[in-house]
Amino acid sequence: MRGRDVQSVIKDVSARIEQRIKLPSGYFIAYGGQFKNLEAAKARLAFAVPVALLLIFVLLFFTFNSLMQTLLIFTAVPLSAIGGIFALWLRDMNFSISAGVGFIALFGVAVLNGIVLLAEFNRLEKEGMADAKERVLTGLQSRLRPVIMTAAVASLGFLPMALSTSAGAEVQKPLATVVIGGLVTATILTLIILPVFYLLLSTRSKRLFKRRKMNKALLTILLLFATAGWNVLSAQPVRRVNLHDAIQLALDNNLSLRASTYAVEAQKALKGSSFDLPKISVEGEYGQFNSNSSDNSYTISQSFAFPEVYLRQNKLASAGIKNSEWQLKTSQNEIATEVKQTYWHLSYLFSKYKLWLYQDSLYSGFSRAAELRAREGETNRLEMITARSQSMEIKNQLQQIKADLGIFKRQLQSLLNLDEVIAPSDTLLKRIDYIPISDSAVLRKNPSLSQINQQMEIAKLERRLEGSHAFPDFKIGYFSQTMQGTQEINGAPRTFGAGVRFTGIQAGIEIPLWFNQYASKVKAFRIKEQEAHARADYFSKSLQGKYQSLMDEFVKYGSSVTYYETQALPEAALIIDQSIRSYKAGALDYLDYVLSLGRALSIRQNYLEALNNYNQTVINIEFITGKIF
Repeated sequence: MRGRDVQSVIKDVSARIEQRIKLPSGYFIAYGGQFKNLEAAKARLAFAVPVALLLIFVLLFFTFNSLMQTLLIFTAVPLSAIGGIFALWLRDMNFSISAGVGFIALFGVAVLNGIVLLAEFNRLEKEGMADAKERVLTGLQSRLRPVIMTAAVASLGFLPMALSTSAGAEVQKPLATVVIGGLVTATILTLIILPVFYLLLSTRSKRLFKRRKMNKALLTILLLFATAGWNVLSAQPVRRVNLHDAIQLALDNNLSLRASTYAVEAQKALKGSSFDLPKISVEGEYGQFNSNSSDNSYTISQSFAFPEVYLRQNKLASAGIKNSEWQLKTSQNEIATEVKQTYWHLSYLFSKYKLWLYQDSLYSGFSRAAELRAREGETNRLEMITARSQSMEIKNQLQQIKADLGIFKRQLQSLLNLDEVIAPSDTLLKRIDYIPISDSAVLRKNPSLSQINQQMEIAKLERRLEGSHAFPDFKIGYFSQTMQGTQEINGAPRTFGAGVRFTGIQAGIEIPLWFNQYASKVKAFRIKEQEAHARADYFSKSLQGKYQSLMDEFVKYGSSVTYYETQALPEAALIIDQSIRSYKAGALDYLDYVLSLGRALSIRQNYLEALNNYNQTVINIEFITGKIF
């Protein structure tokens, strides 16, 4: 591994791990250290480079007030990038973070050369030099030295870094190599290509390239977006997961499921108390209870219920454990269903956001065209106002969808009990595959119904246990005492002292004489058992009815989705394409264009609604059938 870059090493290690190691569901491997720093830096750089280019473009536009001249100067960016990449290849260096920073610095210096040339061309034009070729030759002659000096100073300044072999050279050398190589090609090509493009654009019709009045507010918004975008880099990272992993993470981490798991453990621990013998009774006496001498005695006894009581208590404890286990499965089913509903609703919102973005692009272009036509007097002001209001309404809807996305992301994060923001890997809504099952299978697999049936079993065991309390209780004991004094034994007197003890065993039975209290309790538990039976029957019939209703919805939404996918969506695409073509060609007026476009986009929105309703129906069916994954 020595002499290689970190990213390629991690790539090889990951490939070998994927080939040889199969991780359990919900587990994943993460790499830290320098590789994690590299990934974080790459993410920041992937944002920093576009932002830097956007800032350069915006500032150039504000400087020259011309889109044509801004694009001319911006040609220095790809020209300089060519030299930087070639220099890295020539020195056999890998692209690194320091090289990326070097490209940012390179773009700034390369653009500066274009500014020097173009500013001189504009100055000559203002002084009255009308011939573009003459302006180019004169400008190159006067600005050749400043352009070369600008590039030479920067290149020579970075030369010691490019040749460095001391500590830190691995950071300095790629940065300096990129800047030097990029400036060489950018300077040469800028002196050749930029004047050529300037001549081509100047000799064509100026009407095509004259600066149009652009909305200053729009450029200001772009600038603010570029600067505010840095805040995104420090925002909380978003972790994308698929549905299976999301459910597994919820089952492992959700706090309510932990509570249900503890309830199962508590019921298992309580099973040991089903054989609940009363405390042992220890009694003692001391005094003159046999004669004038002081005697002592002690008694140890233990009472216990009829053995049938303990057998039924044990069965009741086992039934309680099963009930808590069914409660855990019910909670798991509920959490998994919530995760599915949230996951697929997020996919629906992502798809809806993409659709509204597409609408925004259509109506934004239409709004700009309407404003232009209104200024040129080709249409009335009502068309422009209507187009603008439609565009603003779409932007408002986009903001609403963004807010909903944030809400459901936090809801998914809460269900999974994670610190990082969670987003689904499926950002495109698709149909959930489902094969219907029979009604009998639904009743067998539903955990809530199984729990209610278990509660019915508990009610029956409680009734039997209460009836066994009317059985006799038993008691056994042991006693030991002294009888000091003279006693006549077999006609002969015998004297006993304090060291002689008399022992024996006691046995007894407790028989209830009043059965009314036991009968009343047994009757109450029988009524409770009947209540449990009625609740189970009601839930079973309600479950069957709900399943049939969901199956009707499944068929309804399934046929609707099939209709949209096979017929409506292709027609909607055709309507949009033909409407745009006809409107641009002038064959379709404003009102018909808006109606056609609205109809086609409404079809796409209705399709997403139908597909989301279909998926949510499937999720509810899976909840009834107890399907978690």
